[in-house]
Amino acid sequence: RRTGKRNMTTDATKLVWFIEHPAARIWSVNPYKACGIGCIYCIAQSQGRAEPWYSPDTVVGELRKRLANVPDNQELFVGALADAYPPEEETLGITRTVLAELSRQKRAFCTCTKSNLVLRDADILARHEGHCDVFLSLCSLDQSLVSRLEVNAPPVAERLRAVAALKDAGVDIHIDAAPWIPGASDIRALLDVLPAGVGVQVAPLDIRHIGPEATLAGRRFTQDQIHAAYEQHRREVGDDSRVRWKDPRP
Repeated sequence: RRTGKRNMTTDATKLVWFIEHPAARIWSVNPYKACGIGCIYCIAQSQGRAEPWYSPDTVVGELRKRLANVPDNQELFVGALADAYPPEEETLGITRTVLAELSRQKRAFCTCTKSNLVLRDADILARHEGHCDVFLSLCSLDQSLVSRLEVNAPPVAERLRAVAALKDAGVDIHIDAAPWIPGASDIRALLDVLPAGVGVQVAPLDIRHIGPEATLAGRRFTQDQIHAAYEQHRREVGDDSRVRWKDPRP
């Protein structure tokens, strides 16, 4: 049931959310309550300790109840508001349990994560019958910069190795180069290090939740300046079928 304008949720739990926002209208399954990566550009308003909504023993039953109200033809986004692969997931296996249930129901789903732990679930992802996209989030190849922007995220090199391994395992793997940050993000350099057939989706940094200006990567920007630099970089990269450029938000 829709109950607001920013983050939408079913009545009894936040395990399954309906998100209605100017940028998206999607159903999201969030195995964890919050995200502990600590990205300084976060717009999801969900930073905090990564605790699961339900235990490994109860999450499937709850998920089935919530999904009963979600049309079968709706794609589900696993971890839209809080990364589905926090360090706790390695022990708890909540997300793996969720993915196994979605696969059992033959639900269409995608997931986006900064963690190479997603590689553990390549068996579920590769054999899923139906639509299943995995996005590894990576906004820059500069590890020193990434360490400042995404404080607790896995290293760049580990994420790139996971991309190659997922590709080899037969998973539909892509890169989510969002946010694109002026002076930090280089899509051409990223394409050069990716395996053949791995695409990249790109979206510009959004600072409107911060204020009219923000300092990031050592530079101060307005939203208009970010959008202008984004369009310039888009022209520099040129027409490449591997890249999907998302239009800046109005």
